[in-house]
Amino acid sequence: MGFKLGSEKRGFKGSKNVKINVKPMEDAALAQANMDGSIDVDPSLKLNSKFGRQVIKHEMKHIEQMEEERGAYGDNWVMWEDKIYFRGEEGGVKYIDGPNGRWPEGDPHHPWEAEAIQAEKQ
Repeated sequence: MGFKLGSEKRGFKGSKNVKINVKPMEDAALAQANMDGSIDVDPSLKLNSKFGRQVIKHEMKHIEQMEEERGAYGDNWVMWEDKIYFRGEEGGVKYIDGPNGRWPEGDPHHPWEAEAIQAEKQ
């Protein structure tokens, strides 16, 4: 006899109330969405500014992508729509060999980033 797991999500721990952690970021990043459903933001980012709200919208889109199980990540990989893409570094530049080729992390050629950039405008 089979059974159904229902809407259980494995790996990603999201919720409707996203926790925002203020902490110094690495690699000149201003924010990042985490697999625990939280968002880390650099102390230099003014959250109530227009730009701060754009950054949060961008990261919220990544949270949504993870909640929908379309995206996930680890230190050395990114999963997008059930395919694994590997991270690397060359000449001090971190990149992902994504579905559209090798591009730096955060580049709009990555489909997950293109969606997040679009969300900033909404």
